[in-house]
Amino acid sequence: MKVEKIRDLTLIHMDNNKIMVVACDSCGGIGLKSGDTLKVPPFITGKFTARVGIMEVICTGAEIVTLANNVCNEMYDTGTEIIKGVKEELKSSGIDEISLTGSTEENFPTNSTALGITVIGVADKNTLKINKIYEPAALVSIGIPKVGNEIDFIQDKDIIDYNTIKYLLSLEKVFEMVPVGSKGILYEAETLAKFNNKRLFIRENLKVNINKSAGPSTCIIAAVNKKSINILSQLNNVNFIGDLA
Repeated sequence: MKVEKIRDLTLIHMDNNKIMVVACDSCGGIGLKSGDTLKVPPFITGKFTARVGIMEVICTGAEIVTLANNVCNEMYDTGTEIIKGVKEELKSSGIDEISLTGSTEENFPTNSTALGITVIGVADKNTLKINKIYEPAALVSIGIPKVGNEIDFIQDKDIIDYNTIKYLLSLEKVFEMVPVGSKGILYEAETLAKFNNKRLFIRENLKVNINKSAGPSTCIIAAVNKKSINILSQLNNVNFIGDLA
């Protein structure tokens, strides 16, 4: 069985046609416990931590089959609220019925909220959008990089949503998409170029901060056929970052 690491993803080749895609994320110090740095309800902690792993897998075109939530706190009441947030994010992404599993910490009291998320998906090798940039492409970001209190946790119209992701997945001329996390747009763009054996050319006078953290994947980058770039005209918060050649 072939196993490979590409960007933040682990790919497990199950047979000649099927690939398992594994993504994970962790969160600490974000909640309502005494030791937490950012004070938000644990429901929000669960929702936005799950978002990162879900985005990582969905952007490859894989179908999510299970999600593990490893809550490093007691089940009642922190754990139950975190799990509610995880389930809400799954629902927001259009995923209703999957195997949801996890664990909580019942042996010791905790002073900070902590959570680990693992998301597993399965895809056909031919349709997987990983290392599929076979020609020169335009590189764009969609959504605005935000982190912490910059995010409107109720309804933030600046961050990319799942409907947009699904639309982009349906487009043949969108070669590959990568969620942006704490290391920023430039880091993800350089990594994307590296794995596709391409050179990255960053444009001047950008309207978006390419070094800023995007926290819980509030934006993505996408490699798009240069002649078909107008297919993105209907989307919000699209910025042309550069070229891959």
